[in-house]
Amino acid sequence: MTEVAMEADDSGAAAQAAAAKATQRPKLTSTSSEAGDDKDQHKLEITVGQPERVGDGMSAYIVYKVQSKTTIPTFKSPDTSVMRRYSDFYNLHGHLVEKYAGVIVPPVPPKDAIGTGVMKFKNAGSEVTPFIERRAAALGRFLARVAQHPVLRKDDMLRLFLESEDRLPKPKSSIMSVLGKLGGIGDADEWFDDKAREIDTLEAQLKKTHAALESLVTKRKELSVFTSTFAESLAALADAEEVQALTKAMHQLADVEAKVAALHFKQANRDFYDFSEIMHDYLGLISAIKDCFYQRQSAHKAWQSAEGTLHKKKDNVTKLRTQGKTEKIDQAEKDVTSAEEQVASAKKDFEEVSKRLRLELGRFDALKVRDFQATLIEFVEAIMTTQHQVVKAWEQFLPEAKAIGTA
Repeated sequence: MTEVAMEADDSGAAAQAAAAKATQRPKLTSTSSEAGDDKDQHKLEITVGQPERVGDGMSAYIVYKVQSKTTIPTFKSPDTSVMRRYSDFYNLHGHLVEKYAGVIVPPVPPKDAIGTGVMKFKNAGSEVTPFIERRAAALGRFLARVAQHPVLRKDDMLRLFLESEDRLPKPKSSIMSVLGKLGGIGDADEWFDDKAREIDTLEAQLKKTHAALESLVTKRKELSVFTSTFAESLAALADAEEVQALTKAMHQLADVEAKVAALHFKQANRDFYDFSEIMHDYLGLISAIKDCFYQRQSAHKAWQSAEGTLHKKKDNVTKLRTQGKTEKIDQAEKDVTSAEEQVASAKKDFEEVSKRLRLELGRFDALKVRDFQATLIEFVEAIMTTQHQVVKAWEQFLPEAKAIGTA
């Protein structure tokens, strides 16, 4: 993801400080009441927050407070609270990918050596960096989607993650290194092939829209900085003015411009946290879908390989009978039986992955509509609120401007 600058030039510091206080971070809560087609109505709510740095220098790392509330009977307690490192989230994700072939496992934020390095060299007690804030929010959304999934929310490793601070085992490197590296995957099944093309098209358009939105966020923050600079210049000009009425009006105008600058910065943050990051999450989900397509393809390949082995075993039996080597036929027939069992098992695995992926793609479409509808509504409402506040600020100043000549 292209990093959006979270800090503007020094000239906009006043606007940023005011906006930072006004901007509300999204609540990182996951609920199970919308767990798709799941019949399980047990509650599972998870919050991620309060990132803290442990240690100093290159040995430093960040821990995040993970709290959960649940009515799932397999949990030891309805309320849990643990401190988890990023690597624990990463390993949990890897475990889920390994265990549930064909399931669209929500993405975790990627590793970032630069952002982590900046954090390590911050002074002890300094504020959390924007990088850590973004990562905490993304980790919260990851757990929210896992908690909403009818299969993943029941996983024993997730329960261990939420109930214990024991380190999670690392996933198998072979699986994690292969998944996600393939491009468009062709498929002999017309339905899956059409879906793969739809996913490729959606990914391309999401990337374009995400880049455009990040540019918009950057421009809004630049507008905030320039507006703040203008406000400071007006205030300085007012101090140099000898006419008291004009001085007062110009100071009031400077205050209005500073308020408008803060609103622009607040809106930029809303665009980023409420819209841009959601689009980035869906790009990660599309990558997860491609992983599932690869898992299905691998299952099909394993089935075909088993079929090939079975044919060879059968040919061997025929050959032994032709050659009259009766002493070897019994073992050869046992090999055929074993190969037939392997074919049946591989075929079953392929059919199960295919069935699961069909359900997952249907669930993905339904959740995509829900998420984007909610995001668009929040986006429009935030724009309307900001514009109303801007207009209100100017309306309050207009009588002061008209009264300058009559004072």
